Amino acid sequence: MMFQAALAVAVLAQNTATVHNTKGAAIKTNHFSMFYETEINFGGEGGLYGELVWNRDFEALGRGKLSVDDPPARASRDERVAELRQMRRQAAEEPASVGDQLDPGEPAAVPGVIAPWTAVGGVSAKSVNTTQPFMSNPWVVSFTASAAGQGIENPGYWGMNLRTETAFDFSFYGMGNGAVMYAQLMCGTQVIFESPKFEPMTSQWQMFNASMQPTSPCFGGSLRVLTATPNVAIYLDHVSMFPGDAVLGLFRPDLFAFLKEYAPPMMRLPGGNYLEGTGPRTRWQWKRSIGPKETRSGHYNSAWRYWVTDGLGLMELLRLTEHLNAQPLVSIYTGFSLGRQYVPLNESQQFVDDAMDLMEYSNGGVNTVWGQRRVEDGHPTSFNVSMLEIGNEETQQGQEGYGGHYKIIMDPLRQKYPDIFIVASGLEIATNGGRSTSCLPCVGGCDMAPQHCDAWDEHTYDNATSMASLVDLYDNYYSPSFCQTVNGTQCPPVYVLEFACAFQPLTIQSAVAEGMFLIGTERNADVVHATAFAPLFVNVRGQQWGYNLINFNASHVFALPSYSSQLILKRSIGDHTLQTNISSHEQGVQRWSAIASFKGTNTVIVKVANFEFLNFTVDISFEGFPSPLTFPSTANYMGSSDASMANTLDNPNVVSITSVPLKVNGQTVSITMDTYAVAVFEATLNA
Repeated sequence: MMFQAALAVAVLAQNTATVHNTKGAAIKTNHFSMFYETEINFGGEGGLYGELVWNRDFEALGRGKLSVDDPPARASRDERVAELRQMRRQAAEEPASVGDQLDPGEPAAVPGVIAPWTAVGGVSAKSVNTTQPFMSNPWVVSFTASAAGQGIENPGYWGMNLRTETAFDFSFYGMGNGAVMYAQLMCGTQVIFESPKFEPMTSQWQMFNASMQPTSPCFGGSLRVLTATPNVAIYLDHVSMFPGDAVLGLFRPDLFAFLKEYAPPMMRLPGGNYLEGTGPRTRWQWKRSIGPKETRSGHYNSAWRYWVTDGLGLMELLRLTEHLNAQPLVSIYTGFSLGRQYVPLNESQQFVDDAMDLMEYSNGGVNTVWGQRRVEDGHPTSFNVSMLEIGNEETQQGQEGYGGHYKIIMDPLRQKYPDIFIVASGLEIATNGGRSTSCLPCVGGCDMAPQHCDAWDEHTYDNATSMASLVDLYDNYYSPSFCQTVNGTQCPPVYVLEFACAFQPLTIQSAVAEGMFLIGTERNADVVHATAFAPLFVNVRGQQWGYNLINFNASHVFALPSYSSQLILKRSIGDHTLQTNISSHEQGVQRWSAIASFKGTNTVIVKVANFEFLNFTVDISFEGFPSPLTFPSTANYMGSSDASMANTLDNPNVVSITSVPLKVNGQTVSITMDTYAVAVFEATLNA
């Protein structure tokens, strides 16, 4: 389909949409879902995960981004993304190893470094390996003060938001024969809270804790841990502080509020490139992310180049989805890491075991090994995990590549859990909709028979104009010329679990382009069963991807206009589509689109998106219904004729959901929309 770019044109003729009472495809419950790549842009640690102390366990040892300097220029962020894509497409000469050597791009540890911690009062503080109090987390900080009031200070993730309306839960482990410690909350050089002195430490490790409530607010505060006892060797570990109002004691409340408002029916996690890393040491390993947070060893996130403590582990993610009443779609590592060949099949049984054990940990009873571990971790009941995604953007096909690894993981899963829903890695869609399904395991090829899959995951990133043009991407999905198959095998349903106008301006223009695309996916609900924007979160001081849904710093947050666009579309979702015919004054050009659906017993939902038409009005008529419809006076609306309208940290509600009048004439509704706009209304079928 031709698609004229950029220049908006005035409408000179009538645009119409006709909604017929003809039942179409069922719209799946998961159609508007979420993808949470937990560790990109400091969107997990430093973001949704409520821990305020950066490098709380002193294990980072200088690896990765650990400064409070400004984030890199956008050019360097774009270069990193391009580099990761190149790594995905061109595997290294040698396969990934299961040994202990550093993964590609993984820096060596620098013993002694405690960054971003700094010394207070001129004390010499350094990290040392003691193997205590936690053998799996052996590095601690050590210093000997020459005077009272010396110690260490943590800046948080580019500042701590110290609010007077809540107390903060502070804790640490310490050892130092007779040393007396205390803590301060700082705003620059001003002390805004000082804890009482803790009981003297001993020659054995002990845990200390306190509730700390600032006397005045500070958006960019810090934490000091100080000694009142000079000339005593002091050792500290796992210095932690969470806001008292953290959701479930874990999640930053203002960020969680966006998830709660959106109420995703399904959430894919934890990644993404984060799942794979650049090798076996730096990939996400769920078994190292469970148990007491103090004992988790952490790992270097080589995909996005920063150290993580694994505090936001599998248990926390499952509790997050449970609290949101969202079905978790957990990603399974296949043996593929960025820039590497697959781990050979004869060395890959560990990945099969990990998948099977993950299901047992999530759902198993107390009489199972991993079910008992879940109970010990504080969750006695099953999480009822019923969906897994095997791999992520896997491009090396065939028996030794994705196909073989998919099969050895999928087969035992389905044998033990016959009702499990399995999503396969799919395609990254080009602007022109071109694709090659050659050798993907769902359809077979490369000397492999087609494998079972319930859906595959396609990812679509493009500029605004091209994204809007993809409104018709799935119109002919099941035709042989569109989705190539082997031996007549039908392509599976699609989960579009990453889409966005990546690296575009953070504007309403991009949001409406994405709205156009989403209307196209709903129109083809028989093909597309789920969608999700990516990435979800970004700490703007640690940004690594240029276009993210929820943007924040230590104290403020805003959502892209795309959040409002998606929310309007999600809030009104029908049970099945209705035949909707549209007619535009420009033949061969589609700058606007509409879709209708039916919900319950008497509700008709209409959704319209306008991308770049000036003075746009559409007349919507309804035919074949058994009785007249009653229409509202307004539609839910997000729109502007200024393509550059955007939200910011200082002005988070420039683009938001409002309303627009509807003109009703009998059984025809007219709506006039801005140049960039999405509108939704619900009509009621009279009894």
